[in-house]
Amino acid sequence: MNWNEYSNQSNYVLYDLIYQNSVMSKTKIVKYVDSYVELKPRLDELGFSQDVIIKRIDELSINDLESIISQNVSYNKVKKYMNITGYQVCDFKDYLKYDGTALEAVLPVSYPGINTCDLNDRTYLIEQPDNLLVLSKKGFMVDENYEPDVREVDIASEEGAYLIDEAASSLEKMNEDASKLGLSLVVKSSYRSYENQKELYDYYLSIYDYSYASTLVNVPGFSEYQLGLAIDLTSQSVLGGIYTDFSQTEEYQWLVNNSYKYGFILRYPENESDRTGAMNEPWHFRYVGKDIAKEIYEKNELFEDYIWEHGFSYSLKLQ
Repeated sequence: MNWNEYSNQSNYVLYDLIYQNSVMSKTKIVKYVDSYVELKPRLDELGFSQDVIIKRIDELSINDLESIISQNVSYNKVKKYMNITGYQVCDFKDYLKYDGTALEAVLPVSYPGINTCDLNDRTYLIEQPDNLLVLSKKGFMVDENYEPDVREVDIASEEGAYLIDEAASSLEKMNEDASKLGLSLVVKSSYRSYENQKELYDYYLSIYDYSYASTLVNVPGFSEYQLGLAIDLTSQSVLGGIYTDFSQTEEYQWLVNNSYKYGFILRYPENESDRTGAMNEPWHFRYVGKDIAKEIYEKNELFEDYIWEHGFSYSLKLQ
């Protein structure tokens, strides 16, 4: 490897080693290694050996390494937290103040905003937005350029229904089984791009103040609709004027008791807005997969409860 194509400090052996273990570009590798070599003596003292750094090379930035040094924390004390998906290096010292499991330290310190009422001033970028268990809400954002691979769902809808394939297939099966019972589901809303969400949000913002508008519609980038996993449902009985509220219908009652069998959960139940960040929406269902939906249903939980119990299955980057 000809590293002399780049301005460097002649750490050739380490450049080669990192190149074999990282997805970083060559330019970034040279910059990273040359900075790391200066920090290495102190990191070694703290137990963050070269082997440890290389193993986690794509998750530990130079800023992270500097933070480890400034917090003066040893690897032996914090390594258990580093096994928790979504750990934040800047919070190492605060994790150490907690008893209990590593998860029981990481979540309340770094992610109190899982419950919206405890939201702090942090915002996290979700780095694997195609994960079925993404928590998308205020404080947890998806890149505005993210566009999931969605398809049209074969179901009655007001403006066309689009979800990722797995969720779409499950919705089609759910609708088929509901139809056999004489129930008629209609999709009011499904996948929205960032731009579509922004148009809707700006409309509500033109009518209401920010605080109220954000309880009615998510700020663009913080919406489940952008994931291709969320649907708003109604019924022909509502559209036909027999009922004014979807929560009064047989379709709604059936969904509450059966949607989990198809991988969907009622996302924003009544009297939970302090935790979910959204007002009661009896029409809003979210796909999480059958096993997770079953657990949430049987425990009578919120999606937030599931995250508190199990943690994240994707990485999040503090903005």
